Amino acid sequence: RVVVPRMLSQGLLLHTQPARRNNQPMDFPCIDKLETRQRDLLSGPEPTYDKIVTGYKTYTHPQFTCDHGGQLSQMRIAYETWGQLNAQKSNAILIHTGLSGSSHARSHELNKSAGWWEKFIGPGLAIDTDKFFVICTNVIGGCYGSTGPSSFDESGARYATSFPLLTINDMVRAQFHLLDHLGIAKLHASVGASMGGMQSLCAAALHSERVGRLVTISA
Repeated sequence: RVVVPRMLSQGLLLHTQPARRNNQPMDFPCIDKLETRQRDLLSGPEPTYDKIVTGYKTYTHPQFTCDHGGQLSQMRIAYETWGQLNAQKSNAILIHTGLSGSSHARSHELNKSAGWWEKFIGPGLAIDTDKFFVICTNVIGGCYGSTGPSSFDESGARYATSFPLLTINDMVRAQFHLLDHLGIAKLHASVGASMGGMQSLCAAALHSERVGRLVTISA
């Protein structure tokens, strides 16, 4: 049995006002957290990839052969230093970076922004620049001054995807070319975390006679 309302049965039309929408904005905590984390990363001590890093020095080696056979017509390595090298050149500590780290481990006069190990390197800190001459490089293949895929090859074109395949050994051998250039025969210590820890282990394995102490973290 179908029941028809009286007003409709008498031919009257009912006009109703549409219900007002009262939609409240929905919360997406995971997305909000991701956006906050992204802002923190962009404003942190490590520069973003689309910004030019300043304050580093470079050493250029005439030719470099990689472990897998690739060739670099010249190899440039970016580095920064803190403290003073003593007369015997025996107080040098080499800091190895992680995968995406620049050479800017600590602030200095040429780049006063905080480095990624600002709280560990400096006068009276764990790596004491009152006692040691501290060196940090950007690994070859990196994005912060060292030769990498964005660099130009001998033809004047960017390496891009033709950049040679690299190993940890390659990165460390490049760093020891820099040490040779600086006249440092033996390191007081080789220090690194993450991929830097792999490099510190490799440095001790490749050049045991040139590494006095080894600090490897989370390698």
